[in-house]
Amino acid sequence: SEKGNEIRSNARNWLTEARCVKFIPVWMTRGRAIEYSITELAGHASFILVAVSYATDDFLLLRTLAVAGSSSMLIFTYFHPHGRVLWLPFRWNLLFIIINSYRIGRVLWDKWEVRNLREEELKLHHDHFQLMDLVDFTKLLKIGEIETFDDCELVVDQGEENRSIRLVLSGQLDVFRDGTYTYTLEEGNFMSEAGLHIGMRLTGSVESSGGVVSRGKCRCIKWDRTKLMELLDIEKDLRRSFLSALSWDIIGKLKGQRRLLMNGKVKFAEQWTEKRNSQSDHRYASLLKNILSRPEVLSPRSRYEIDNYRAVHHIDDAQHEYALSLCGWSLEEFASGQKLINTPQNLNSSNWGTTIFSW
Repeated sequence: SEKGNEIRSNARNWLTEARCVKFIPVWMTRGRAIEYSITELAGHASFILVAVSYATDDFLLLRTLAVAGSSSMLIFTYFHPHGRVLWLPFRWNLLFIIINSYRIGRVLWDKWEVRNLREEELKLHHDHFQLMDLVDFTKLLKIGEIETFDDCELVVDQGEENRSIRLVLSGQLDVFRDGTYTYTLEEGNFMSEAGLHIGMRLTGSVESSGGVVSRGKCRCIKWDRTKLMELLDIEKDLRRSFLSALSWDIIGKLKGQRRLLMNGKVKFAEQWTEKRNSQSDHRYASLLKNILSRPEVLSPRSRYEIDNYRAVHHIDDAQHEYALSLCGWSLEEFASGQKLINTPQNLNSSNWGTTIFSW
C-alpha cells in the first residue's frame, strides 16, 4: 500500500543516512570525517555476534547470539546501503532465525519442565541417575509409568512375554526359577533389562526367565521396551548415562547374590546354583529368540551384540548351541543368518532335501 511504501522509504532513509563519528579527535583521522550508517553497524554487529557465538560453550547463549546475529543481518540485507534488497542472504538468515528460535524454545521448555519436577522424581534422579542430565531425566520420565504392587502380587510369570523394563522405586521383588527362590530385586535395581547393559537394543517382548513376586508393598517405574529403545537411539547423552546406571546395577546384583550365600540365606546351595544356571540359560535363549524372530537376515550388528553378551556372561559353545535349539535353530542356520524351513512340498518331491529361506 501507499502508506506501507512511505514507512519503508522513511525507514530506509533513516537507516542508510550517512552519519559522522564525532567523539574521535580530528587529528587522529588526519582531518577526514569517519562516516557510518545504522545499516552498516547492523552488518558489523551481525558478524561480531556470530564470532562471539563461536567462543561460547553454553548451548542456549550460542543460539541466542546466533538469532541476534541473523536478525542484524536481516536489517543489513533489507536496507542495504546501495538501495537494493539482497533477497538471497535475507531469506537464508530468516531460515536460520526460525531454526535457532525453535531450538531456543525447546531448551526453555525443557528447563521449565525440570523446574516442575516433583520431590519424589528429584529423589529418584539423585539416588539412581545422578550422571544423567535433568533434562534427559525428564524425557525418560515422560515415557515411564508408575506401578504399585501389593504383598505377594505376581509382577511377571516365568515364561511370560514381557514388553517392559522396570526399576524398583521402593520395596522388594523376589525372583523365582521353577518355584525356587534365586535372588531379590531391591530399590534401585532394574528388571528385565535384557542385555541392554552391554549394548543390546532389543525391542518388543522378551520371555521372562523367572517369576517375580512382590514382597510387601512395592513401587516400580515401567518403560515400554520399544519406546525406550527409540528414545535411547535419539538421545545419545541419555543413552550413555542410562547404560552407566545399568552397569552399576549389574554390579550391585552380583554383590547381592554373593551376600545371600555368605549370610546363609540359601539353604540348598547346590539346588540354588542349578536354578541360577538354568535361569541364565533361559535368559540367553530369550534374548536369542527376540533377535532371531526378526524378519530380516541376522545382521552383523546383531552378531556383534550376541558375541559381546556371550563374552561378558561367559556363554560357552555348548550353552550357545543349547539356547539355539530352544529357539528351533541349528548352528548351521545361525552361521548362515537365516532359518531353513523344510516344507511338505519339498519333502514329497524327488529333491526332498532342498530347503527354502524364510526371513
